[in-house]
Amino acid sequence: MNSPQKTAESLGMAVGSFGAARPLHLSDSLFVEGLRLMRERLAVYLLLAGICAACAWIVFPRVDIYGALVEAGNGHPFALFTQPPVSIVFVLSIGAVLFILPSALRRIQPSFQMTLVRFCIALVTLACVGAVVDAGCALAVIPGIAAAVLLSQVLVGALLRAPDRASVRGLAATLRDAFRSSFAMTRDHFGTTLSVIVASLAIFVVPAACALFALWIFGVRMPVSLVLTAPLLLLTFVYSECVRYALIVRWYRRLAEDTGQLSP
Repeated sequence: MNSPQKTAESLGMAVGSFGAARPLHLSDSLFVEGLRLMRERLAVYLLLAGICAACAWIVFPRVDIYGALVEAGNGHPFALFTQPPVSIVFVLSIGAVLFILPSALRRIQPSFQMTLVRFCIALVTLACVGAVVDAGCALAVIPGIAAAVLLSQVLVGALLRAPDRASVRGLAATLRDAFRSSFAMTRDHFGTTLSVIVASLAIFVVPAACALFALWIFGVRMPVSLVLTAPLLLLTFVYSECVRYALIVRWYRRLAEDTGQLSP
């Protein structure tokens, strides 16, 4: 287990430049890197934001944000998230991740492309990791947290190792190597990896929650404001994910370099 000082130093290295061990400067490194990632596919994200604005314009005369808030207060919290345009923003945000993740992984492997094979491997990997973490949480909370930390590098490792052509044997070998590698990389950096996971979640949840809260407030007072707040919510999601994945791939590379398991 890492000491607090070692954890802080490792986290600072993770959010600095790749391969460079320097102090933590979020204001001039990690958030700037998020802007760079966002700029690479900015046309796509602006198109998605335009779709959100168009959908909000179509539905805002019939949207009842206040009614959804009342229903959420009566024990149905998902009513706030299933009502358009919020539901549309969430769906498009998932689609945006398909562009954000490859851009981030190219920081490690410049030739990386998100092919259909790699997309399928990502789905299988997420399902496997999710099943293991859920099983751990079913036994107790602590085993679930431990599994989430130890397997936190599986997705990146699997995508970087994915073969160009699909085969059952190749898929099995990719997943096996990714699981082994993630465990080997994180077992001696458990505390720091947990800190990075918490930081990455906060990077996404805090700004997204603020933007979502603003959408609800303005939506109640002035429903037409959804035409503006819906695309802003999507772009907030996109930028937060860009920053989050910038941190994720930086920490993966740091772990891989420390343990000699950096994928070619």
